[in-house]
Amino acid sequence: MARQLARGMGSFFKDCGCAKPTRCPHPYMIRFRDALGKQREESGYGTQDDAIEHLTQLYAEKKTTAPSVAAARRELGQQTVEEYAKQWRPRQRRMTEYSTGEHVDSSINVHIVPRLGSRKLNSVTPIVIERFLDEMESDGVGRGNQVNIFRALKTILRDAYAKGAMADDPVKGVQEPEYVREKVAIPSLAYVKRRCSSLTRTSRWRLP
Repeated sequence: MARQLARGMGSFFKDCGCAKPTRCPHPYMIRFRDALGKQREESGYGTQDDAIEHLTQLYAEKKTTAPSVAAARRELGQQTVEEYAKQWRPRQRRMTEYSTGEHVDSSINVHIVPRLGSRKLNSVTPIVIERFLDEMESDGVGRGNQVNIFRALKTILRDAYAKGAMADDPVKGVQEPEYVREKVAIPSLAYVKRRCSSLTRTSRWRLP
């Protein structure tokens, strides 16, 4: 059931044997040749668009990158988000253990890993991140927490992108969650004085 794309790009398919594979919940697989000419397969793509997008990225990288460099980047891109996050965290020496670091650890362990941990770095795209944000919203995660979680994820993925794990920036164009703090009204000094004076008069009338 494999559908061939443009010559040299590879193909995507489902290896499930379902009667209607385009409607079944099983993930898509992709088949392609890497920069060294070796045929490879990867799975875990939820939609045809995800599979085609990644094949396009791989094809563009293969045409513009030296084989040895492409091979090294591909090896890094095969790591999962969870694996990379565990390697990334100890390198963040500027984080204090009991403030920023504690919040980042919570974002990684409670939200990022359960939702994205098993995904390979090179399969993370802006569409995947937008779905991640939608899931947090559906699960009732507060906007303030969403902002912190997204910033932690963005930092991790941008670090991986800078090292060549992905062909394109995985958070490019993704709109960051917005959190607007409630405004606290501070009464004027004149209002406080009037209020205190009113309370004092009321208390005098209640004296026995």
